[in-house]
Amino acid sequence: MARQDLVTRYTHVFPPHGMYASTQSVSGLLNQSMPMAAIFLRNKFVGWFALIQSIHYFLNTSEEEISLATAKEAQDKKNENPLEKYPVLKVALSFIGLCVCYLELVFPNATTTK
Repeated sequence: MARQDLVTRYTHVFPPHGMYASTQSVSGLLNQSMPMAAIFLRNKFVGWFALIQSIHYFLNTSEEEISLATAKEAQDKKNENPLEKYPVLKVALSFIGLCVCYLELVFPNATTTK
């Protein structure tokens, strides 16, 4: 028989409301890091993935969430979450990352062949 002093009651804790309320999610982490990975790796697939993901984030973010994030940012400057930036900036960074991937078409590398 189990000891009664070792038994604890299960209490369900509901997740916080909002996209990135208290913790960073995997999609937020991907959305933040993929444009920089596209810039550093110059991988076209990663660049297109970053652009599509940031456009998806831009289209799914409401004006209320943006205003709540900016109001919270004004209150807490020290607890600033990097995932709570304007969605337009994420789209712009992803577009810049994609442009860097295709930069060789405009400025080709000078290679010497014998």
